Amino acid sequence: MTSRAPMAGGCRLAVSIFAASLIAGCGANKPVTLSSPPGSPANITGNWELTLTTSSPSSTALIGVYLTANSGSVSGVAVGPPGTNNVVYPDGCVGSPIGMFSNVGLTGKVDAGGNLKLGSTGAGGGPVFNMTGTVSGSTLSNGSFTLTGHCTVQGTITGGQYPPLDGTYAGSLKSQVTGQSFTMSATLDQSSAPNSSGLLSLTGAVNVNGYPCISSASTPIDVGFVGDSFGVYPSQSPALGWTGVLSLDGRTLAIDYGFSTSGNCNQDYGSGTLALQ
Repeated sequence: MTSRAPMAGGCRLAVSIFAASLIAGCGANKPVTLSSPPGSPANITGNWELTLTTSSPSSTALIGVYLTANSGSVSGVAVGPPGTNNVVYPDGCVGSPIGMFSNVGLTGKVDAGGNLKLGSTGAGGGPVFNMTGTVSGSTLSNGSFTLTGHCTVQGTITGGQYPPLDGTYAGSLKSQVTGQSFTMSATLDQSSAPNSSGLLSLTGAVNVNGYPCISSASTPIDVGFVGDSFGVYPSQSPALGWTGVLSLDGRTLAIDYGFSTSGNCNQDYGSGTLALQ
């Protein structure tokens, strides 16, 4: 035990290196907090899109996943792109290695500082995926990952969280075939949680005006999506199929459309932007 010389008023401050506590020699004892308890885990529940990038072989892929966080435990089902080629890379990978990563269950942890760890089980012979990163607000940064399937790839990972896709979006589209413009409005309602496949339900209706090939009647929307994009492909004929890509702030939808039927609009296609009203 060590001590200091007497302080004013005769108080002596004693410090025990064994008990790690402070003792006041004058007056009532006052408790001293030596360390603050850890804060609550960051709440990262929401719809995320992750960008996975490798340098060897060079590849970039977008992975959508709705993450559910509960007291620091995190889970979700990652939905990735399909394989797009059959190129044989020098390390023996055939096709896009990231492209084989789809519908993979993920579990992990997040702490109060937003430090995130996620991994897959590799059950059923599926790919084994592990990642780390730091979440701040709606941004994932400083991330890295390892993916092992028919080959092993490593790389960096970034991401963004998208707000719910709710409300009415409206704007104009322009045909790249005829140069004609017309208007579209889409009223959308996103489910509050994903289904067992990790997809969010998106319902609503779209109205088109000024397009000569179809009437202005509403076309119902009922699709599943995760990440920033979705596609609507009506089964009736004639039909206007379209895809929407949501901006990170949720304010705009970038639209590409295509119309397939006989007549003057056969194979017509174009693009435009819808803004949240």
